Amino acid sequence: YIPSDIFLPRVSYKDYEKLVKSAADANMNMLRVWGGGIYENDEFYDLCDKYGILVWQDFMFACSMYPGDEHFLENVKQEAIDNVTRLRNHPSIAIWCGNNEIQDMWSNWGGIKDDYNQSQIDDIYGTYKEIFFNIIPSVVREYDGTRFYWPTSPGSDFGLPANMGSGDQHYWGVWHGKQPFEAFKDNIGRFVSEYGFQSFPEFKTVKSYTIPGDWNIESEVMSAHQRSGIGNLRIRDYMNMYYNTPKDFESFLYVGQVLQAYGIKQAIEAHRRAMPYCMGSLYWQFDDCWPVASWSGMDYYKRWKALHYIAKKANEPVIVSPIIKGNDVQFYIVSDKFKSVNGNLIIKVMDFNGNESFNKSINLTIDSSASKNYFTISRDELLGGKDDNKVFVYAQLNYDGNMTDNILYFKQPKDLQLEKPVIKKEIVKTGYGYLIKLSTDKLAKDVYLSMDEDGFFDDNYFDLLPGSVKEVQLKTDSTLDDPENNIKVISLVDSF
Repeated sequence: YIPSDIFLPRVSYKDYEKLVKSAADANMNMLRVWGGGIYENDEFYDLCDKYGILVWQDFMFACSMYPGDEHFLENVKQEAIDNVTRLRNHPSIAIWCGNNEIQDMWSNWGGIKDDYNQSQIDDIYGTYKEIFFNIIPSVVREYDGTRFYWPTSPGSDFGLPANMGSGDQHYWGVWHGKQPFEAFKDNIGRFVSEYGFQSFPEFKTVKSYTIPGDWNIESEVMSAHQRSGIGNLRIRDYMNMYYNTPKDFESFLYVGQVLQAYGIKQAIEAHRRAMPYCMGSLYWQFDDCWPVASWSGMDYYKRWKALHYIAKKANEPVIVSPIIKGNDVQFYIVSDKFKSVNGNLIIKVMDFNGNESFNKSINLTIDSSASKNYFTISRDELLGGKDDNKVFVYAQLNYDGNMTDNILYFKQPKDLQLEKPVIKKEIVKTGYGYLIKLSTDKLAKDVYLSMDEDGFFDDNYFDLLPGSVKEVQLKTDSTLDDPENNIKVISLVDSF
């Protein structure tokens, strides 16, 4: 979580509530208040208490070494006392963390120590230890004493750089390291407290700060709203790995969001499958402080990106997560429930026209607070001779009166032989807005609903299967003159 506006007094209680409720609505249970931002207003913590969102609270130190004179150190102590006493009675506070990435910077970032002699290096690092191993933890012990203190994120222990085997991990092999999304499955720490991928906001948001002449990601205005020097290049590189080239600017924005969600979904599910080895997954970042290309799951206007919708699905209390491992397909079920429940797992292989070539039903007992592979089958048996770029695996889990599902493809999105679907929509006015019923004759991948008016779709960026009906609730205060045309629906094939 970062500050949600560059002008801090502009953030209202209503803004805070929309943010925190969006976290709860997406099945999240923790926000990390990042050490490069601010100690948030009381209203933020009140709302986290209300909605059941735990807070990982960084102290406001990040990515830099700090002075060691007596006056500065006393200032640090008083700052810590003030904020610990202010926040300690909030049940949402789960952990105090000294800083963001300073140990990692000092230990691993190249060139940091090159301009100093050994005496200066010892003095600088000595101040670091004084602040984060002595002053701040002493304040936490004296003025709170009930929460755990962690000196730096990431880290494996006091003064020890991060590693995959203990502590928390910031994994940036994807994005900065140019590794494919699949690397998320093999680089899992005990608590992954930072990872991410960029996207642009939706076209409606982009239009709030551009004119048609700016509608190119390299235009002067769009470049001013991209603060990562490698951002546009990275998005293009990864898009070329996984998706066809979008046909125009608006399509690029849409596919970019789908791309971001595609990558982070793999990370969240990999982290959850790895429980109890991995017991935390916090991606960078939750929100935005201005309308911009960024790693956020919600844009500045608090419009959910594809990432936030996908995170909602991937963070459900119980998920089914099929993966390809070698020549096998494994069907994991991950449960955060505190008791075991009985369930039924249905596995289907379907082509893009909805024809089934495989159907299996498995009754099972889902272990509590656990991740487990409940069924393994060879890829060849599942495919049954079908082209792997023309079929998908649909896994549906019914349990305790609930249903969750997931889809596994054998090829990357750009290699799927998708045909243009005919998507039918039935729209009914309701008390809260509109109920939209969608159906299709062929697989409609990454279905995206939008409209020019303000409103909220309770689901979006989903795959619509032939032979099924998907209901989406649109909450809006607007009365649409022509709902059929006001509410636009596209899928992936419309982007290229």
